Amino acid sequence: MSPSDLPPLDCHAHIAPDVTGRQIAGLNGALVFAMTRTPSEARAAARRSDPTLAWGFGAHPGLPDAISTVNETVLREAVQGHVIVGEVGLDRRGPHGPQREVLEAILHACQGQPVLLSLHSTGRTRQLLAVLRQRPHPGAVLHWFNGTPDEICEAVALGCYFSVNNAMTDDRLAQIPTNRMLPETDFPASRKSTLASKPGDIHALEKRLARRDCSHENAVRHGFYRTLGGLLAVTGARSRMPSGFQAALDAAGV
Repeated sequence: MSPSDLPPLDCHAHIAPDVTGRQIAGLNGALVFAMTRTPSEARAAARRSDPTLAWGFGAHPGLPDAISTVNETVLREAVQGHVIVGEVGLDRRGPHGPQREVLEAILHACQGQPVLLSLHSTGRTRQLLAVLRQRPHPGAVLHWFNGTPDEICEAVALGCYFSVNNAMTDDRLAQIPTNRMLPETDFPASRKSTLASKPGDIHALEKRLARRDCSHENAVRHGFYRTLGGLLAVTGARSRMPSGFQAALDAAGV
């Protein structure tokens, strides 16, 4: 694999934990952070070993039944069995108190651990940053973050990264530092605006950023891998990544 042959990188998408080998082959070699929504999904995913899929432990804040099953034992197993904890966070749907309690417990369990976090914040960006101020983590990736410019600046100061997609506005993308930006599809959500036909289909985003920066799509993709390499370095999580990610990072020279 050469730098010009780097596979597409998707740092937030949803894939069922019973996905077949043929279906994975249909992703054309894309490397995907495969988020789960519930601890039961995550347990099923933890039994898999896929070179191109990094499975997350999820407890989506918009699903009360998911966050109600999170406890210390579940989180201990999550950190041991997953290199990514996601999708987790806060959501305007549902009471803030229980969501925040679970998020604080998740961040406590991840403290000092070589894991990445994919954090949801729909309608509660300010509250999410308040939790991160109290319990910062070097592997925090803010998924589809729609906070204010001031909140983006605060997130950058806290060391956060951002997974961005083609549905986000030009203004929003311009506010996020390029060296903190990772690509996502959030497949299957908002397919009409992301233009993603499947997990890993980040071509529309790459074209858009290349056009904006008077660059080339290959350079945009290589930049994403540099950012991922930096994120993995600060968290110490690189050695835990599946083999497909390791090979692509080596090829990218990061």
